[in-house]
Amino acid sequence: MTMRNSILTRTHARGSMVGMIHRFLSAAVLSFLAGSALALPEYPTTEAALKAIGNDGRSIVLDFTGTDWCTACIHLRDKIMETPEFEKALGDKLVLVEVDFPRTPALKEQISPEEWERRENLLASYALEALPAVVLLDGQGLPFGVIRGTRPSPAAYIPLVEEALKAKDARDKALQRAATLQGMEKAKALAAALELLPAECRDKYADVIGEITALDTEDTLGYRGKIDITGRRVRQLNDLRALTSTFAGKLSAAEVKDSIAQLDAYLAQPNLVPEARQKAVLCKADGYALLRDYENQLNCMRQAIDIDPESRAGQKAKRDVDFLEQHVLPHLQPKP
Repeated sequence: MTMRNSILTRTHARGSMVGMIHRFLSAAVLSFLAGSALALPEYPTTEAALKAIGNDGRSIVLDFTGTDWCTACIHLRDKIMETPEFEKALGDKLVLVEVDFPRTPALKEQISPEEWERRENLLASYALEALPAVVLLDGQGLPFGVIRGTRPSPAAYIPLVEEALKAKDARDKALQRAATLQGMEKAKALAAALELLPAECRDKYADVIGEITALDTEDTLGYRGKIDITGRRVRQLNDLRALTSTFAGKLSAAEVKDSIAQLDAYLAQPNLVPEARQKAVLCKADGYALLRDYENQLNCMRQAIDIDPESRAGQKAKRDVDFLEQHVLPHLQPKP
């Protein structure tokens, strides 16, 4: 007799317990079914999701996550996306594609090096620095919204998605209006449509940008330069990521100094975009921290802030500098 059959037999013999067990099992089944119904329809790839939604008006949630280590990612999925509130507000408007970056060796081994590189490139192409992050795509696979991080509750997160969906509608109306225009008027209208979207999404509109640059022959709107910068940023961030991956486990003073020298060589190349330069300088700061050279660490962090004070990395560097100056360095200074 199996354990399950044994339990049921003993319960039946007790008589009065049968109703309780039945109610418990029924509640568990209902809870399981309800949980399943609350999850967004999920597809393994963007291509599969696009095929499934066709022209039905739904959008794709591209969920950049770390399913086996990122607690904020798990919170976003379990406590926000798979809740009755989220289902009621957005369940008929979205489908899900997960872009996972696991750390457990067994899970990482299931992802080919080519696929891992593709995911990292995708992450870099949207200038996403941390997980979780969500990119919203329309039925053509074009992005129209980026949401970084999670929020405490569905009530705080749902308006962010709704705002992105409104931006998509405004984009569509602006593009329809641009289609009625010609020449520079049309170029300006197309550019105005792109300006309704997050900056990280605009370079993905190759057809629109191509039309703008064809109409704006003198590049008065600056879109040729934007295309060049976007491609350069992705390449430079990929190069930096490849370089810093070689530093793993190198903790001796000589190895750290060599890593800093390699970062100096990276920083010496011409035409580095601000994001890549800022990240490289902050990597140098980490190296100096390992060497306990706090003066150079602070200098690098201040340099990183000067590069782009308003970026997420710049804002974090400001907080770190304040913490070091107020709570760490005073304890390291020799007492008189």
